[in-house]
This record gives sequence, structure tokens and C-alpha cells, in this order.
Amino acid sequence: MSLFPESSTQPSGRAVLLSIKPKYANLILAGTKRVELRRAWPSTDIGSMILYSSAPVQRLVGIAYISRIEERDLQGLWVLADGNGGGVTYDELMDYVQGKKTAFGVMIERVEIAQQQVDPKDFFPEFTPPQSFLYLTPNEFHGVMHAMFPSSPHALENKI
Repeated sequence: MSLFPESSTQPSGRAVLLSIKPKYANLILAGTKRVELRRAWPSTDIGSMILYSSAPVQRLVGIAYISRIEERDLQGLWVLADGNGGGVTYDELMDYVQGKKTAFGVMIERVEIAQQQVDPKDFFPEFTPPQSFLYLTPNEFHGVMHAMFPSSPHALENKI
């Protein structure tokens, strides 16, 4: 807990660990992919996503802070993706959301690249990459942040 909540790194809303293919994780970290496209989304109260770059990287590589979640029909989702660096072609998106009437655009406000990439098994000994997401408790979130950002205010927050 921080004595100065206005400077706290804990975003509003819950945190999730999200499994993302390395290609898309790299685009998010580069700031060119500003919307994460999902067939399903847990809820609108998610404030941040810890990014797990799947095989062959298999590391926690950064955090993305969410500005909003938009549920859209498939054509609306394409418009959102096309205008915000979705990282996919129209055909790739339609293949991904096949069978759905609506899907989700997770709008990314800002991103922080991990100072230190972290093996998730350091925190979750029985870790298997989630099919979609894994909710993090506040303690898990702070532990992961401390490991990814050892020399930043993220690391100091639990010590205040």
C-alpha cells in the first residue's frame, strides 16, 4: 500500500495476466498496436494487463494499461482494429472471431516495457499459459511488478 495513492502504480480496476503471441506482444510494446482484440473478455473492470509473451519467449514482458473496453459487432470491431493498429488483416480478424456475433476491443492507454523479463513460474509454480486470461490478486500484481521493474517506483511501493 502506498502512502501517496495518487502516485500509486496500481491501476484502477483489476489486473489480469494475458497470454499473447510474441508478434502481437512486440507490437503492443512498440506502441503500434493500441487495441487488443478478444473473442471474449472477463469484465469491464479490468485496469491493466500483464503481458505474457507465449512460446518461444515464455516471459512476462510488460504491462498495458487499459483505457476502456468496447464490445462491437464484427464490422465495428474491424473499424476499431483498423483505426487503432489492431495488428491483423480483415481476413485474419474474421477468421479469429468466426462464429461470434460480437467481440471485444481492449483499448490500450499506455504501455511499460519490463526492465527485466520474468518467468511466470517464479510466481505461479504450476503455471500454464492461460487460454484467455488469469486474474491477479493485488499481492500477485505487486510481486510481478516488483520483479519486472526492480529499479522503479513499482518496486518501492510495497516497501512504503
